[in-house]
Amino acid sequence: MIFKTLKLLIFILLIWYLSEFFGNNEGQATINWMGWGIEIPTDRLVLILLLFSIFIIFIDRVWLAFLNLPKSALRRYENKNNRKVEQKLIKAFLLASHGETISAAKEASLVAKNTKDKSLGKLLSRHLEVTISINKNDGNNKDIAQKYFQQLTSENITAFVGHLGLMQQAILGNYDNNIIIQEGENALKYEPKSKQILEVLFNAHALRGDIKESLVYLKKLKSFNFITNEIYKNIASNLNYLLALENVNNGNKSLAVNNLKEAIKQKPNNILASIKLSEIITGIGSKSTSIKHLEKAFLLTSHPDVLDALAKEWDDKTPGARIAKSIKLLNKKPSTDIDNDLNIEVARFAIRENIWGEAEKILSEIPEDNLTIRGFQALADIENSKNNSDRVKEYLSKAAKANEGFNYFCSSCGNKNLKWELHCSNCNGLSTIDWMKSNDSKKSKPVFLPSLNNVFERKLLSKL
Repeated sequence: MIFKTLKLLIFILLIWYLSEFFGNNEGQATINWMGWGIEIPTDRLVLILLLFSIFIIFIDRVWLAFLNLPKSALRRYENKNNRKVEQKLIKAFLLASHGETISAAKEASLVAKNTKDKSLGKLLSRHLEVTISINKNDGNNKDIAQKYFQQLTSENITAFVGHLGLMQQAILGNYDNNIIIQEGENALKYEPKSKQILEVLFNAHALRGDIKESLVYLKKLKSFNFITNEIYKNIASNLNYLLALENVNNGNKSLAVNNLKEAIKQKPNNILASIKLSEIITGIGSKSTSIKHLEKAFLLTSHPDVLDALAKEWDDKTPGARIAKSIKLLNKKPSTDIDNDLNIEVARFAIRENIWGEAEKILSEIPEDNLTIRGFQALADIENSKNNSDRVKEYLSKAAKANEGFNYFCSSCGNKNLKWELHCSNCNGLSTIDWMKSNDSKKSKPVFLPSLNNVFERKLLSKL
């Protein structure tokens, strides 16, 4: 636009200059040709020449436009076709991103018919055939898909899709987990930030029991912000605990201690990590370190095993001294969220130590509406020590109707698991089992599960 304006301005200035020149320098021009002669004012001659030049240019442009008419029509057709191809590609992308792979493939087939790149057209047509039959994954359909994806891996531009397809086929066909990992790692070379690949590799290594590699991919998921900090800490804590168990079995206690400290750092209420650390840590200050972590874990969880581990670390010879320390520990609790649960566990600890009077006193200070199953069972034990069978039956009856309280529940499906495991036996959720109250498990969301929008991830999770 600026160039055209500048060009017009120069043209006007040139005409103005010529007008001024001829206006101030009048003269006659003589033309002699084959015995003919003519005299004409110079300014008129120039004007005639200009008009004649404009006429010639106009005729030339009309003639060129006529000659280029077929090309112009073809160009308009190509532009229209290109717009159509772009629209279909965008629609195919949107459909694929929402899991409508077959519909997306059909849109891509229209692109294949209209694209000028014939090799791309053949590729899209082939992709359509495979996508329509891929979910059947049996007989010839499986072989067709395998050959197609293997062919894609030979070109850099399509290698990622090829390895991704082979990985998905391995999941769908329940192949060896090693094949899933191999194809996933090959695909990751081309797309290092693929969320789907990282999630599958993380889960596949966890399934194989390769905790170190699982941690590697977990850290990558965190570095790319594919999981929240809370989810990362929960899973990292559990994986470090499992890695510590491996190192203990391999005789490398120093590495195990580091793993357990990292597990507690990521999740201070990691019950099993705190207890295990107290069992294997040695050296100067090891006892105080164990007590510190165990006290914190107990005040966050009210888990009876943590209190028992604390009693061992206190190393008091008399039951009364151990009970006194456990009661004193309750004063360190800054929050009132689980005060009743903490008191119930200290009372149960007193019962195990046969300090019946202290146990009864602690439980009497808790409103009956706030007593859990464990609280009523403790009261029943106290009454049993007095041979009061009627009161025992009464408390056991109330225990049957009371709230569950703390136990190992899955935060994804709410299933009561009774013990901690990396995977929920009911819903296959990874790192979703935790020590919590039953009503909290129903309110919680899954701690970590890959997206379940496509059949391949669902199939992998079913294997997990």
